[in-house]
This record gives sequence, structure tokens and C-alpha cells, in this order.
Amino acid sequence: MRIYLIGYRCTGKTTIGKRLASHHKIEFMDTDEWVQADARQTIARIVKKNGWDFFRDLEKKALKNCQKMTDAVISTGGGIVLNPENREMIRSSGICIWLSANEDTIIARMNNDDATSDMRPSLTDTDLLQETRQLIHQRTPMYEQTHHIKVDTTIHSPDECIQIINRRIKDVRF
Repeated sequence: MRIYLIGYRCTGKTTIGKRLASHHKIEFMDTDEWVQADARQTIARIVKKNGWDFFRDLEKKALKNCQKMTDAVISTGGGIVLNPENREMIRSSGICIWLSANEDTIIARMNNDDATSDMRPSLTDTDLLQETRQLIHQRTPMYEQTHHIKVDTTIHSPDECIQIINRRIKDVRF
């Protein structure tokens, strides 16, 4: 079983992903962590030095690497859905869970996470609220196109999210 977690920044992909993998006793992989390990630098440094397009190429490489894993929970970067090939690869090779949250929750989580500056460099030239609104609006159709199951992490704790996923996962056909 290969389970992909997609969604915007700070929607709980890593937190829920680790717990879900542990629950199912399967591997956990985070594509952002893979990219940083492969490049031997933070996402912020990769983007500053080489730009977003270069980062997106590394992200696609990480996703292709995940295809070698048979039983795993894979937490993806929030923008992985920007590439149509990535969306198809995710949707056709596993169960895709879209973790969502409202803007206020996302911003609060970003502001409370010490890793935000290294892991989540700015994607636009606007302030955090405007950027979050703009990118959620832009990416929502891509998340909708890709997912099999959607869970709102604003209203559910990580444990509740895992219970919801486990209830719904048996009904997914891909």
C-alpha cells in the first residue's frame, strides 16, 4: 500500500504521515526531506541559489524515487501538484489523501514552527496572508483533481484524521 499525502503547507502532512505510517507499520518518506538530503542544503538555500524551477525538478525526482517503495506513507511538498505528471503519478500509483486546513490555521501553524524559514521560503512577493490565500486558491483545483480522500485538519486532531483515513481507505479504487 502506497499512501500519498498532499495539501498546502502546514496542513499536517508530516505529522499525520509519520503517525499513519507507524499505525500501518510501513515506511514514511517526506519528499521535502529527501530533496534536502539529496541536495545537502535547505529548501530555502536551494531556492535562493537555483530558483523554484530547480527545486521542482528535485521534487519530481524525489517522487519518482518513491515509486520504488511498495508499502509507504509519502508526505509531499505543497506544490508537488503543480506538475501534471506528478498529479498523474500520485493518483495512479497509490491512495492520495488531501489534507486541508483553513487559512488562519495554516498561518498560525507556520508562525509557530521554527523550521518555517528553512523549510517554507516565500513563494511570492506578497505578505504571508495574501500569499496563502492566493496559492490555496490556485492549487485547490489541482488538489481536487488528484485526491481520493480529503480530510480537514482544522477541525480534526491528527489521531482523528488517522481514524477518518483508515475508515475511508478501504473504499478507494485506483
